[in-house]
Amino acid sequence: MFKRVTIVALVVAAFVLVMAVPALAFNGYRSDYTTSDYCSICHKAGQPGSAPKVYDQWALTKHGEDTEAASALTSLPYGSVCAGCHTANYAPAKVTPSPSGTTYVADPGTVTGDQATGNSAASELDIGCSSCHYGATTGDAPQYGNDSNDTAHMVPYGNMADPGICGACHSRYSYTTQTIAVTPVPGATAPTPLIQPQMAIGYPMLGSPAPSPSTGWNPASLADYLNVPHPGWTPTPNPSATAGGFGKLMTYWKLPDANPTAAAHDTPWQQIGHDGSAAQYPEWASEGLAFGHADALTALTSQPFWASFPESVKQSCLECHSADFRIMKESGKSVTSADVKYGITCVGCHTPHDSGTAKGVWNGEFDDQVTVDPANGSAANGSNLCVECHNGEIPAGSTASPGAEVHHPMKEMMDGYGAIDVASFPSVHKGKCIQCHMAPTSWSRGSVQLGANHTFNIITPETANDVLPIPVATVAVKTTATPSGSPTAVVTTTNTVTQDVMPYSACSTCHNNNNGIKATPVPVSSVTTTPSPAASPIQVTVTVVQNANQSAVGNSSGGDRALWLQDTLDQRQSWTTAKIAEIHSELNLAAVRLGYADETAAQTALVAKAAADRTTAETSFLKAFTNVGYVESEGSRGIHNWDYSRQIVNTALFEARSVEAQPAPAPWGVTFKASKTSVKKGTKVSYSGTIAPAEALAFGHATVTLQRSQNGNWTKWKTVVCRADGAYSISVKMNGKGTYKLRALMPAYNAHNMTQGNSGTVTVKVK
Repeated sequence: MFKRVTIVALVVAAFVLVMAVPALAFNGYRSDYTTSDYCSICHKAGQPGSAPKVYDQWALTKHGEDTEAASALTSLPYGSVCAGCHTANYAPAKVTPSPSGTTYVADPGTVTGDQATGNSAASELDIGCSSCHYGATTGDAPQYGNDSNDTAHMVPYGNMADPGICGACHSRYSYTTQTIAVTPVPGATAPTPLIQPQMAIGYPMLGSPAPSPSTGWNPASLADYLNVPHPGWTPTPNPSATAGGFGKLMTYWKLPDANPTAAAHDTPWQQIGHDGSAAQYPEWASEGLAFGHADALTALTSQPFWASFPESVKQSCLECHSADFRIMKESGKSVTSADVKYGITCVGCHTPHDSGTAKGVWNGEFDDQVTVDPANGSAANGSNLCVECHNGEIPAGSTASPGAEVHHPMKEMMDGYGAIDVASFPSVHKGKCIQCHMAPTSWSRGSVQLGANHTFNIITPETANDVLPIPVATVAVKTTATPSGSPTAVVTTTNTVTQDVMPYSACSTCHNNNNGIKATPVPVSSVTTTPSPAASPIQVTVTVVQNANQSAVGNSSGGDRALWLQDTLDQRQSWTTAKIAEIHSELNLAAVRLGYADETAAQTALVAKAAADRTTAETSFLKAFTNVGYVESEGSRGIHNWDYSRQIVNTALFEARSVEAQPAPAPWGVTFKASKTSVKKGTKVSYSGTIAPAEALAFGHATVTLQRSQNGNWTKWKTVVCRADGAYSISVKMNGKGTYKLRALMPAYNAHNMTQGNSGTVTVKVK
């Protein structure tokens, strides 16, 4: 069901990283950091050796071409500390602020210039190899770092799936678990500032060894370094580390609780985002679905039935429930179900080393870096990745078997095939998983963030329109300069952003009802100004106005959240849900008519029968069982493919109702006669008869037993096989003297609802 090879390169690549540096002189936070140019000695195309040549691919990714790195490094190490994620191995405490006009810059200025002295606040102006991977070798190039262990390439393959590596940066707006003291602004009267950066400063690289060699490699816990936001998030940042507007709390949209007297609860969609919506980790981690991506492994292995599965079945399940299982298997490692520990993590879907050619659905400049890509022979649609696992394993163009339990057939429903006795019909939603399940939900700086949200939850138009609070006013004050010659004259900028509700729903990305024009929420008024070093505090105001009944171009028939579709969604899902319940009720009644306790008992018994042995009623029962299960397990309740889904439901209901009661069991009609009734010893006697109804026989294999009565008990004497027309005959040489009281017996045949049948008796005397 699931075949990929691209991930192998990223896995193997972790094993060939290098580094070395003199003691007490290193750039950035960690002394054992290796810069990417040293890794290229083995990993660049054209270099000798068997190391994976991933350097050139990485260099073309957004990680390798981080255009924000230079400006991020020269900003003050306050607030979110952008450089912590936009540069490599960042150390905010190494920044020495220096006033220059209205902006603070880091001293002495460039990463390259500081490498030789070991005083740079960062090691690289991009997301380098050792931002994720631990290095190796003591080396002979001290400018590149130092790893005295020289063992990093032995990190277990399964650790490659650790989501914390990506989550260390893709967790805006998280906060470090500790505060960090940074150098104060020159001339400032305030004490040395404390900050709580919004990334995992010092988070161990993939493969960092544990303190004790006996404990092996250390897959660090992100929670030890970062407070990752989630619904009901605590703890919040230290107020002393975020005072004066240095950093904003991540806030979530709130929905009323199902209990009218309960307080509103958080939902995992961000009200304040980050350019590019770099909060994929908390969204993924708080997906909140049973069998969600983050808990895909634990939700499976914690089930009571898991222990009873044979190893081959377990491994089949793990193909889609464990990213590290796939990594180890596709890398040629011998792996069992006991070896895995991660669900579907970042590298289960994305390739860190290859930008690929597939682009973002909303932001056409964004590289998805998905494992399914045109360069690997797949269509340029990230949704193809979803259906690699979200399918019922029904071969294209075929149907499920009557009585089968179909497991989440999302692909089949979208493609419109797989149900029994229902004509194929593809959905208009085919190939649009991302448009519906990953619609943008957050704002930043007065504009919609176009990164796909990773909760994967459907945001209905009603949900998007009714989220609270409305509106949201955020005020942040940030020091931008202390002009030379006037250390007490502080220029400030106040941003007041009035935001409306969630920018999009799952439907509005396509169904904006505005003549095909894509809904685009935008600020309707914007005022900006340039602060003057000598001026008083200046207020900059940006106001965002959006209305559910208006599109971005002001057409009242539009609607950015497609609220006009909500009643259609509700009606179709309610109808489907009611029909599913009705079908199950009819199946329970049908089971009783077939002689079973309930639907489950009937399905268990009937699938044990050979298909050729089932009656028409039994087959109809099993068809209805499979069809209703197909729709129920698929989960969308008609939304993925309304035309096909409703046909399946109607067919299943008809099939369940068509099951009639089984007729009362009838005995076989058995005749029996002998060619002679009195013979001498050694004479042959022919015995013959018929079995009716002949059409109920297993042709050529139905065996009749000829019995002899002795001392009042019937015992087997001879057996004979019937012909297809039900007739049988046998010639027997009567070698024993005496009186033979005989009869023919046909045993019960449950498959055709026939009970045992006996013939009359025949007496043969042998002299």
